[in-house]
Amino acid sequence: MHGPDPAQDRWASGALGQITPHAFLEALPFNAIIVDRAAVVVALNGRAAAFIGYSAATAVGRPAEGLLRVCLERAERQQALGDEPTFEHYFNGTWYIVRVFQISDELRCVAATDVSKRKAEEFEIRENEGRLEEATRIAQLGTFKLMWDSGAMKWSPHMYILHEVSTDTFDPSRDDYLTLVHPEDREIADRMRQDAMSGKPLSGTEYRIMHRDRTVRWIRVDGRVLFDADGAPYGSFGICQDVTDTKNREHELNDLLRRNATLYEALEASPIGVAVLTPEGGPPGFFYLNAEFQRLTLHNGFSLRGQPLEALRPEEAPSAGWRAASAALQASASGSFELTCVRRDSTSFLAQLEIAPVRDFPGRDAIAYVINLRDITVDRQRAEALLQSQKMEALGQLSGGVAHEINNLLQPVIALSELGAALADTDPIKVRRYFEVIGGSGRKARDVVRQVLTFARRDPVQVASHMIAALTSDALDLVANALPPGITVSRNLMFSEARATVNPTQVSQIILNLVKNAADAMDGRGEVTVTLEGLDLDDGAAEALNLAPGQWIKLSVSDQGCGISRETRDRIFEPFFTTKPVGKGTGLGLSVVYSIVTGWGGSVRIDSEVDKGTTAMVYIPADSDTV
Repeated sequence: MHGPDPAQDRWASGALGQITPHAFLEALPFNAIIVDRAAVVVALNGRAAAFIGYSAATAVGRPAEGLLRVCLERAERQQALGDEPTFEHYFNGTWYIVRVFQISDELRCVAATDVSKRKAEEFEIRENEGRLEEATRIAQLGTFKLMWDSGAMKWSPHMYILHEVSTDTFDPSRDDYLTLVHPEDREIADRMRQDAMSGKPLSGTEYRIMHRDRTVRWIRVDGRVLFDADGAPYGSFGICQDVTDTKNREHELNDLLRRNATLYEALEASPIGVAVLTPEGGPPGFFYLNAEFQRLTLHNGFSLRGQPLEALRPEEAPSAGWRAASAALQASASGSFELTCVRRDSTSFLAQLEIAPVRDFPGRDAIAYVINLRDITVDRQRAEALLQSQKMEALGQLSGGVAHEINNLLQPVIALSELGAALADTDPIKVRRYFEVIGGSGRKARDVVRQVLTFARRDPVQVASHMIAALTSDALDLVANALPPGITVSRNLMFSEARATVNPTQVSQIILNLVKNAADAMDGRGEVTVTLEGLDLDDGAAEALNLAPGQWIKLSVSDQGCGISRETRDRIFEPFFTTKPVGKGTGLGLSVVYSIVTGWGGSVRIDSEVDKGTTAMVYIPADSDTV
């Protein structure tokens, strides 16, 4: 028990006149606790019992403790720092504003007002402001308020971020806003401000601003007029949004539209027929045809819409080209095919058709196919004329040797015929031997003439399965007559049973061109080696040669001549390109060789080194199981 407190006695004696101290405390709208100099509770109202955790009867005469002690100590610290002993304090789920003040030299009052409701409203306002600020940040959006009478301008925090200025260095009311605007757009921004000051609404005004690093950003401004409680306008409120990304997307879209339009015009002007096939949930069907494709096929976008590629196939059984094209579509593979196509009017034409798959991701099936179509009927006719022209050139090269060979064969025919006539009655055995020689020479002459006629004949090119070694040997026999005396031909013809689907005359044409080129490279003196071998290429070996895996026949013609430079090697298959002097060659030989071999589905390679010689290698696809 504490002894009597003089301060408590004076408080209870009625220091407030007719109003008793107890009635005064109870009338206060806040928690009130009276303490003496020693921080002992002298009196408190009923509200304060919950604040300090004790009833009035229990608390009076007790030293301040718990929350009351914390508040008194905090007030003393603030007073020591020269601050008012007023502060906010949170306790047990309730916010209080606490004020500690002197009543007399010996008494202090601790007043604690419950402000939880106000604090909750403040927190909600701050939370809403935070959400709004975050939303404006995400939307790249700032707000402004313009007062007409004073011209004062107030910016939201994100306005400073949008313009990359600081609240410490830029005052939107005082500083010149136009300094932040792109020089070319300052007239737009100035007119916008004048419209706002005159009470005009702002709708979708766009202009550019510049950051300190010279980065250009696009800004869009929208605003409305503000009215006071009496309905009188007094200012403008608006939003300012960074629309740079939108403007960039618009620019990209416009650029894409321009490029698409240019691409469409280019496709329509293309001299090659171009079509696009799309699966659309089923087999690939026609989606687009350019003008040249429509001209070639006499179809339009409606007649072929959704139709498969086979709509261009003739009714007769599909050729190897059509089978290969269909297989390429099914495998989402690319390829080039020579096949016959039918027009809408049922006429047909020879075409070169190329398929290019379009994929949205590597390794996936094609989402579309680009088809290139060319009518090669005229090209084929020109190619055949080129082949015949080159054959006649080669025939001219053969003519001297052939004439000499036939003249040699005719000499014994003439001489032995005269001798046989004189000995017909006296020596019939010798005459019979003469006739045998005459018959052999005649047959040889006939064979030479037959080879020349076969070579020069202008028949349609027909291919069939032949033994390559036999064709090569016959061609070398024919070529030998046209070679200079100083040239010898070494033959190494292995795999005599190997067969390929070729044309015999074209084989002779290849041998003649390659051996004649080899002889010319050695200035008419040296050895030409002709080798024939079979190859069974696996995936790795085939990829190195850019050929398909499987069985191949390799025909090689080698010399030890002057060789070919790298620059010349890149052009040797061009028609009419030649390094020979004028009158010594037309430049058609290797071009014709390349055309013939690729027509068989084969390939030609040239391996050469200057001053060391050249090897021409012809790869011919072999018939199955013959190598």
